[in-house]
Amino acid sequence: MATVLGGLGVMETASAQQAPSVTPTSHARVVKKGTATTDTKAAAKSPDRPESISVTAQRNSAPGGGMMRRETAAHAVQTVTQDYIAMQSPTSAPLDLIRNLPSVNVSSSDPSGIDGGAISSRGLNDNDIGVLINGMPISNGSTSSATGFIQNYVDSNNIAAESMSPGSTSVGAPLNSAAAGSLEVTTRAPSEKFGGMISGSYGTFDTSREFLRVDSGEIGHSGVTSYISLSHTRAEPWRGSGISDRKHLDYRLQKKFNDGSTIDFFLGYNHSHNFQNRFPTLANLEADMNGTKPSIPLNYDAGPIPTSPQSYYGVHGNDKDTFYTSLPVRLRLNHLLSLSIVPYYERSAFTLNTAARLQEGHTYSGSEPVAVDLNGDGAVTSAYQDVSEPAISLNQQGGVVSTLHWHLKNNEGQIGYWYEQSSYSLKTPVQKMNQVTSGQYADNDTSTYYHLADGSIYYATNYLGTYHSHTGFVEDTQYFLNHRMSVTAGFKIFTEELTGQSYLPGSNSRMTSNFVSPMPRFSWSWNLTPHHQIYVNAEGDFRAPSPEGLVTRYSLTTGAMTTSGANVKPQYSIKEELGYRYSGRFLIADVSLYNFNITNRLLTLNTYTSNNDAVSETVNAGGETIRGVDVMLSTRPLLHRFRPYVSFEYLHATMDNNLPAAAEDGQMDYLRTKGKTPVMTPKVMFSIGTTYNEGPFFMNFSLHYTGRQYSSFMNDEYMSHYYTDTLSLGYHFPKIWRAQSPTFQLNFTNLTGTYKAAGVYSFSTNAHPTYGVNGNRIAGGGSPLYYPMANFSMIGTVSTSF
Repeated sequence: MATVLGGLGVMETASAQQAPSVTPTSHARVVKKGTATTDTKAAAKSPDRPESISVTAQRNSAPGGGMMRRETAAHAVQTVTQDYIAMQSPTSAPLDLIRNLPSVNVSSSDPSGIDGGAISSRGLNDNDIGVLINGMPISNGSTSSATGFIQNYVDSNNIAAESMSPGSTSVGAPLNSAAAGSLEVTTRAPSEKFGGMISGSYGTFDTSREFLRVDSGEIGHSGVTSYISLSHTRAEPWRGSGISDRKHLDYRLQKKFNDGSTIDFFLGYNHSHNFQNRFPTLANLEADMNGTKPSIPLNYDAGPIPTSPQSYYGVHGNDKDTFYTSLPVRLRLNHLLSLSIVPYYERSAFTLNTAARLQEGHTYSGSEPVAVDLNGDGAVTSAYQDVSEPAISLNQQGGVVSTLHWHLKNNEGQIGYWYEQSSYSLKTPVQKMNQVTSGQYADNDTSTYYHLADGSIYYATNYLGTYHSHTGFVEDTQYFLNHRMSVTAGFKIFTEELTGQSYLPGSNSRMTSNFVSPMPRFSWSWNLTPHHQIYVNAEGDFRAPSPEGLVTRYSLTTGAMTTSGANVKPQYSIKEELGYRYSGRFLIADVSLYNFNITNRLLTLNTYTSNNDAVSETVNAGGETIRGVDVMLSTRPLLHRFRPYVSFEYLHATMDNNLPAAAEDGQMDYLRTKGKTPVMTPKVMFSIGTTYNEGPFFMNFSLHYTGRQYSSFMNDEYMSHYYTDTLSLGYHFPKIWRAQSPTFQLNFTNLTGTYKAAGVYSFSTNAHPTYGVNGNRIAGGGSPLYYPMANFSMIGTVSTSF
């Protein structure tokens, strides 16, 4: 690599000697008075002709077609830009758009972009990735990773850039669990001229999408600009039954002041409805691939089965309503100081439906038996009854980040304070349902809830998790060698009070934990030449357990524990990076080597009690060591048409401890996991892609390879390597009346129609029985579940700006 880049540097020098007029970074050629051009000489000779400044821009010049961007930060940053995003399907979820970055491993559950997916990065799963939308954190206090819901927060048409900072976060970022780094989505700014965009899409699986955005332009001479956009997506699932539907709104308003101060208001709302799919075991998936009958069908039944209501797809409908807003205010106090204040708020209401078949006389509330008249005949017998169990959750979080910045000639820095509070409630009332059609009532229809003898509502789950956090931070950067070298040191201290409260009978109805953690950071960067940069980055990161992990839950039919509330320790990570960047006229290269050391790794595992009952428990899984290298290469236009892109990651991760587990005889033992590879950690991933432009015609192609990855911590089950591919074809038509840029494009995914496992949906401690360190037999921890790869799909889109 060094030889190749060195040779390219020599070529760059030779090229520069032949063409001394170097194109600026913005790729625009600016012609000013005094340059030796025919136009300016003519202007000088003609006193009646006014002097002019001519600016011409090069179209389609983004490196790699927008699949890579030139970065200068003193840590790894991997970005896709609007050039690439605009060529992808408008139904793409934000995770789909970053699939080809070297540090991420993305699994998608459907091609419509409604259901979302999962992501891991550098050997860590999605719970260790922080997500920001225009600087606002997403779902910091929820029980699930924000990456699984990010598609609810923004339309791809409004995304200006997506940046993944693997293993690193800004000292002032409002994130509290980002060992694997942060994913930041930046939406487009409002246009200063009135206009907008309209598009319509239709494709495979009866997928349709409509999108409209209107920019107000500058309102008078007030410096205020804004836009509002609406979209609607509808799709049949590529497997199973039911219709998915998504309605979305984005609104952004900016006010700019003459002194450089700004006010930026962002608001969004999303409503989506879809049906939960089954996720198969490897044995069932392979049976389906081979044309044989799986032991458990891959899909829920298309019609109701009164004796098995949970097998009917219609009882697994999901409804999600999300509202979020932020108001970043940046004030320029004087030429040395500026102040930023960023308040934000989010409210997410989810209902995840399911059903069960209960027997009178065998019903429990928490760990205690309760008598419930299920069929309404006035007596509690041994009759069976189908019931609905809507899991109704409400997550609310809000906070504010206040930061004072200073800017001197050779020094700049910031000091600030971040406060956040969050509440997450989950109630699962046991509800009546139609015994013939398996029809369910509205989840808020309390008249259909079952009640206990004392008149209270019969809940399967009823708990509340809250936290309050206070964070102070400071950072200072000193510049040397005429700003070619910088040294940055920062410190962040995080405090949190975490509470979990169960309102059902149990052994730990309320638990409270308090955490205090320092998070130091240091970075050094040196621009050796205008084309070469090297950097070093080191950070400490803290992650507290979820409030849900503090609460014990029980089976509705047996009263047995299903989730063990555990007062676990917080996870802590120490991370180091060494990076090199090259940015030349044609080639851009980015190489980063990294090392992570993690202690008290937080994992949710399925373990077993002495009665051989399955228990989901959040545990500290010991230490983990992660080492690897990320490589990105791309070019500016070659032959004025091609812009290739290549990315590669090699990852070596090991578990440093044996995992605790209960043996079949009830004795505590340990699985022999020390030295084994963590789950969902492919050793090798790479992507190749290219963008081609020929006049109004454009094309983008990408191919991504993901190596073998284990789905159990004992490494006794794994999913094979796989490829994913996408193809975009499009044509820009000339302006037609008010249609400024009529465009038609086709987007294809899974061109070869490959059908195999494309991600781990849920992992296991050990897929098969084994013997522990102390010689005790440990039962299998259950079969891992997988994402099947979606079939070939095509989306056609007609769009234009106006």
